[in-house]
Amino acid sequence: MTMDAARPLSGLRVLLAEDHFAIALAMSGMLEDLGCVVVAEAGDAAAATEAARTVTADCALLDIDMGDGTGYAAAEQCRARGIPVIFTTGYDIPPDMPAELADLPRLVKPVAVVDLKRVLRGLAAAG
Repeated sequence: MTMDAARPLSGLRVLLAEDHFAIALAMSGMLEDLGCVVVAEAGDAAAATEAARTVTADCALLDIDMGDGTGYAAAEQCRARGIPVIFTTGYDIPPDMPAELADLPRLVKPVAVVDLKRVLRGLAAAG
């Protein structure tokens, strides 16, 4: 992670997966305002999984329900590569969520910038 002490999130490379354009735009803007760099954006589950397999990122912000599928495969790819995952969702924990992913941090949409900042700082401090 390339971050400076004054802005602990400065340079944090984020993979963003969100299927709703307006939400993706808002999330991308919040991330950039916090000093993060969105290195890839995916609008569906297949693109998210491919990005998780190939993109260099410090963390991934993945929507759970992306219309054409879930963010689970992308999350598993990220975890296999050592990329921390944060799920976003507008719902409770889905009953079909794999047990090994149930402990990952989640942000409830609409995501407040203060909550996003808190979770990202926690990842940055742990990394």
